[in-house]
Amino acid sequence: MKKVFEDFDIALVGHFQSVLEAHGIDTFMKNRFGTGGTGELPFVEVVPQLWVLNDADAPRAKALIAELQAEKPPAGEGWTCSECGTPQEAAFTHCWKCQAARPEK
Repeated sequence: MKKVFEDFDIALVGHFQSVLEAHGIDTFMKNRFGTGGTGELPFVEVVPQLWVLNDADAPRAKALIAELQAEKPPAGEGWTCSECGTPQEAAFTHCWKCQAARPEK
């Protein structure tokens, strides 16, 4: 067994575990429930860790994780509210100032 990733964000560790499993890499998550001991135990003992069961899968697993970490969500384009003229970030579907809906493209 080899450790391929660790992070305090258990959702991220779980996501990477799902991706590796989908690629046929058997995994084990250590310290899945360890964060409950934070403060009582040294933090290095409770951080969620992702391990591969077969040592030969470690390089491929690390490469997949590196690809996932390099991906950035598309920024999208901001827009301007047609009702009040307020600039909006791409993530908003409605104007934060007047609640007008984002116009269709």
